[in-house]
Amino acid sequence: MISDSLSDSTFTRPYREEIDMAFSALDCILDHEKPIYASAELTTGRRFYDALREFHVKTADELKQLKGQDWYTANIWDANVNAAKGFAARVREKVGRKTLVISPAPFSAPGWNKSEYLAFWAQLLRTRISSTWFKLDWQYSNGCTFEFAVAADAGLPTLDHQGGALHAMQAAELISAAIRDLDSSALDTTKLRENLARLHPVASRA
Repeated sequence: MISDSLSDSTFTRPYREEIDMAFSALDCILDHEKPIYASAELTTGRRFYDALREFHVKTADELKQLKGQDWYTANIWDANVNAAKGFAARVREKVGRKTLVISPAPFSAPGWNKSEYLAFWAQLLRTRISSTWFKLDWQYSNGCTFEFAVAADAGLPTLDHQGGALHAMQAAELISAAIRDLDSSALDTTKLRENLARLHPVASRA
């Protein structure tokens, strides 16, 4: 009988080596094909901010403390992951099933922080993606707004959830409106403002 059991070996490697490993695995599938990237909220976004408002808290930690980690996982993280997967499936249906569509939702790299995840996706966008679609209400997501700024800077076609062109100037207006909305509830918009600042040079060139 052929053994296919996994070992219990422990590995320690630099972040950059982990990035290279992740890309090498991805390249086994892509084989020089450039897929569509389906950008969708995961840790922040409209659902997250609606929950903060509903329960009169200001941060994820306060929400977890009030409602519990299990509630947070089920109602924010898992809900966002499922919605992201659904969005990628709808994009695939719209463009044709033979077209590869990448969703960030299933990817897990234990030990990485948010900045390291974003750096990975940024490099993916710049090197292996043909176009980027953005889920409805993407402008409320720290991650999505960062990805839009990167995609626009890289010159990638950027499209809304229906496949219509989403230009940098229009995107900047959407992010600005989201910031005003969240500011009205005194919620933290620091990252959205940073990503808007990243986008402004690109929008000004359009």
